[in-house]
Amino acid sequence: MSWRELLPPWLVIVAGLTGIVLLCVSTKDVPVAPLRTKYGIVLDAGPSSTILFLYQWTTTKVNKTGVISGCSSCPVQGLGVSSYSDSPQKAGKSLEPCLNWAQNEIPAEQHSQTPLFLGATASMRQLNLTHPILSDGLLAALTVALKSSPFNFQGAQILPSPEEEAFNWVAVNYVLENFFKYDWQGQLVPSGKGMAGVLSVGETSTQLTSQLEEENQAPKEGVRLQLYGQMHNVHTRQCPCHGTNQLHRRLLSMLIQEQRSAKTVSHPCWPLSYSRAVQWQSVHAGPCAVSGDTWDTPGPKEVFNITGSSNPTACMRLVQSLLNSSSSCSFFQHSLSNVPKPLRTKVLVISEAMDFMREAVPTPDLGQAVKRLCGMSTKEMGHRSSGWTLGYLLSLTNTIPQDSPSVLKGIEPGVWSLLLILFVVLLTGSFMRISYRVMVKENTLSNRNSSVFDDN
Repeated sequence: MSWRELLPPWLVIVAGLTGIVLLCVSTKDVPVAPLRTKYGIVLDAGPSSTILFLYQWTTTKVNKTGVISGCSSCPVQGLGVSSYSDSPQKAGKSLEPCLNWAQNEIPAEQHSQTPLFLGATASMRQLNLTHPILSDGLLAALTVALKSSPFNFQGAQILPSPEEEAFNWVAVNYVLENFFKYDWQGQLVPSGKGMAGVLSVGETSTQLTSQLEEENQAPKEGVRLQLYGQMHNVHTRQCPCHGTNQLHRRLLSMLIQEQRSAKTVSHPCWPLSYSRAVQWQSVHAGPCAVSGDTWDTPGPKEVFNITGSSNPTACMRLVQSLLNSSSSCSFFQHSLSNVPKPLRTKVLVISEAMDFMREAVPTPDLGQAVKRLCGMSTKEMGHRSSGWTLGYLLSLTNTIPQDSPSVLKGIEPGVWSLLLILFVVLLTGSFMRISYRVMVKENTLSNRNSSVFDDN
């Protein structure tokens, strides 16, 4: 047998050996991060309503903390959970439509892995102070309802005010990309920016939340949060009786006493065309009522007709006079040695009005935004609110295990390319050689057949 006949099988053998060598070359494990989406559910049981927030994020984390990329919500029909104190079972029943909605939004195979948490805020904190047995019954009924869902129930609790404000602080700084940012290549890198303080104007009180300068000055009521590989000491300073509702009441009290002789009381902070009958006892009552404002106090049942005049200059003057009269609630008196000093920082104000003004006036001019808002009628105004739920879930992702990445075998690019080229060349050469031998054999047979026919 000639060497030409032996060449094809030898080429095939060499090609096979090359393939085996490719498999035997030293390799290394190359982890591939999973891209599966995870979900989390947080129920914000606020004073006037409950909202279910559904968040989603990929399993990729930044220094052990998740990067939340999506959010949708389902408002629960009815009033806040504290209004069900006489019938706790109805409170749990009211959550069912939104829980069913969440089941349809989340893939069934991930229901058992989706954390579910309910946090009750201001009204439930108040109910717990005045009627703890009723608040405990409500939480128990909510717990039963949430445990019956297919999700991973984390608990239902009354959220302490410092924690609520701390989670608000986390959410604000997350949205502002103060923890990290995306570079021009789309990679997550440290932002290098400082953390913003948050002035949160609630219904009954106002809070200033900021990060403290040093760890050793964190007070007992402070909150320590581990986020994106760093520890943050967050402290909230409370200013009771300075929320929107309380300031509204104090403004009404002042205006009524100033304009008591008039048939209609003009309110510069209310929008045009808005009017309402107000009873004196609904304005001048409760723990935040200011006594001794005037010598001529109206009777409890006396009713006044309040009409909006929409005068931003007069409104700001009235509000300023109220704030100036409350020196005990100054957030920036650093002369006191026992008051923790926050970092020098920008302060972001959170309130329903501020959220609305950001949409109504796309400029950073707050004064212009105030004038724009105060010049609107009631039909032009909407309802917006800011929540703590995003900050809570970001903190929770620290405790959620990250999926183990899948592993691929890999070799150095240069070695892999060289062996691949050799393998391809040998296979191509073997194929061409075999094809050539087949063609030669067919030509030989054809020539023999031709000669046979010629002899005949």
